[in-house]
Amino acid sequence: MKLLRALPLLVIAFGLGRAVIADDGTSWSPVVYPAQRLPLVFSHAKHLARGQTCATCHPAATTSRSAVDNLIPTEAACRACHPIDRADPTKVVPGAPPAACVACHPGFTDAQPVERVYLTPTPLKFDHAAHSKTPCQSCHGDLTKVDLATTKQLPTMASCLTCHNRGTEERRCGDCHLTKLGGLVETQFAHGSLVPAATGLGDAHGPGFGKDHRQEARQVGATCTACHDRSECVACHQGVVRPREFHQGNYISSHGVEARRGTPDCSACHRAQSFCVACHERTGVGTRGERGFDATQPGGAFHPAGWATAGPGPNRHAAEARRNISSCTSCHREEDCLTCHSAEPGKLNASPHPKGWRGSARCRALDKGNRRMCLRCHITQDELGCDWAAN
Repeated sequence: MKLLRALPLLVIAFGLGRAVIADDGTSWSPVVYPAQRLPLVFSHAKHLARGQTCATCHPAATTSRSAVDNLIPTEAACRACHPIDRADPTKVVPGAPPAACVACHPGFTDAQPVERVYLTPTPLKFDHAAHSKTPCQSCHGDLTKVDLATTKQLPTMASCLTCHNRGTEERRCGDCHLTKLGGLVETQFAHGSLVPAATGLGDAHGPGFGKDHRQEARQVGATCTACHDRSECVACHQGVVRPREFHQGNYISSHGVEARRGTPDCSACHRAQSFCVACHERTGVGTRGERGFDATQPGGAFHPAGWATAGPGPNRHAAEARRNISSCTSCHREEDCLTCHSAEPGKLNASPHPKGWRGSARCRALDKGNRRMCLRCHITQDELGCDWAAN
């Protein structure tokens, strides 16, 4: 099937909340394709069976350049076959197609005006003329089995991508979706909000998407910036103001469980040494300031005996620190660790690394990724690589 060269077509089936899902897995969006009012009796199947073509009733479709064009046949087009006579609304012509008004307008009475067809303009950019060489059924399905066509006979993202999935041309959502000043896709309309609900591009905004969208944002060809300005990302990720929808009410009383589990990653928004420690110290849990813990008093220590010792001993904190260092940094600052784990003169020079660390893949990876972290303990160049004797 040969297509005329046109803008990359991405009729993405977004939905208000969730799109309407059909039995075959395709979806139609009530925002991209708003509700229609079609008070008509009509059968595409019967007209096609009589040899009519799509262009017979929809001639403007071959030249239409805009998705807002009304391509529904008018009474004048119907008169080419139907002997309609407004002066005789019940007219019947033997052997001719129906001419009575009630044949097409259900509930018609001569005393009431005919109920009009109404279509809310779709918020899309589409060029019918550019697709004039494409068979109509490729986009609109098999109409030989359909009576009155509705939005269900309009193409979805999945059907468009059957053709528009090849080549190296960049896909831009704004090529087909309306955009506002600045180039971002318009998402707010009188009939609903445009929210991705299809999986064709891997950006379906399902339940919990606002809280966990890392994989979608990291994927090659992510379309986030089509609708979202980078300032929206910074508003959440810099952690200055907590979005109300991210943590539930009274989260501070239960956040300890998630902080120990590491899910979600608190450090994605919060700096442990400033945000967490400062709050813990204000509530009397940290190592500085007034608190209710005193290691010199029986039963007054926060940690059990042998938790951290200067020489040989249980040093139970080592296992906990390796398991989840975040639980330590909720109360302790780096200087607390450097009391022992440092090569500076006067320190204990206790290595926090396991045997065989120096030169290991993990050692080289951390050194390459962030040498500043290594320099907190390793003072000179020859110390880099963790050449301490393991305890």
